[in-house]
Amino acid sequence: MTITLYQFATSPFTEKVRRALNYKGLAFDVHDVDRMKARSGGYAEVSESGKFPAIVHDGAVVLDSTEIIYHLEGASPEPALVPADARDAALAHAIEEWADESLYFYEMTMRLTWEHNLEAALDEFAKSLPGVPKPQLKELIRTATSEIVTAQGIGRKSRTRIIADVTRHLDMLENLLAGRDWLVGDHVSFADLAVIGQLNALLYAEEARAAADGKQAIAAWIARLDEIAPK
Repeated sequence: MTITLYQFATSPFTEKVRRALNYKGLAFDVHDVDRMKARSGGYAEVSESGKFPAIVHDGAVVLDSTEIIYHLEGASPEPALVPADARDAALAHAIEEWADESLYFYEMTMRLTWEHNLEAALDEFAKSLPGVPKPQLKELIRTATSEIVTAQGIGRKSRTRIIADVTRHLDMLENLLAGRDWLVGDHVSFADLAVIGQLNALLYAEEARAAADGKQAIAAWIARLDEIAPK
């Protein structure tokens, strides 16, 4: 079995896939994608849309982090990431959707459009945009991300409202984890991997770190995941 992961290293969706591969103990090579080449069709043989992560598994291309999870589950069922119980599997799906379709836009807004937080993330983004001067890179990221999150809606909220929303999301996550090891059932699932990927991106924002401070259930959950499904 040969697997190559094509990734934007800064993507929370890529983190989800890396953790899944590591949890399942699957060896894989990593190809860091040049964002400019991706935008100009330089990786069309892997992703015509220029979106990543993608994996090439024994010559077959699989796109989208969720599709990759299910593909890996079929190719290497143990240890499982999709709960065997149908209701637990449905709940894991709902939580993954919450992470991928809600938390994602909060992390984009706070990490990539608020200048003081973007500064902390800039060096990592520079690796996938080689040769772009940092002032130009910062403006490129802020402008492109602002257009996305404004169209989506969260970017039109006030900063005070966004911080309050994120605080509520983190309170909910703390309550979900209170007295239990994992978000769904008795074992790690793809829901855990989806949420931690978005959470780690969100925690680039100093406001999110302040909201997470003292949340012991979340901190313990992160430590467990880092041990058995490292990023």
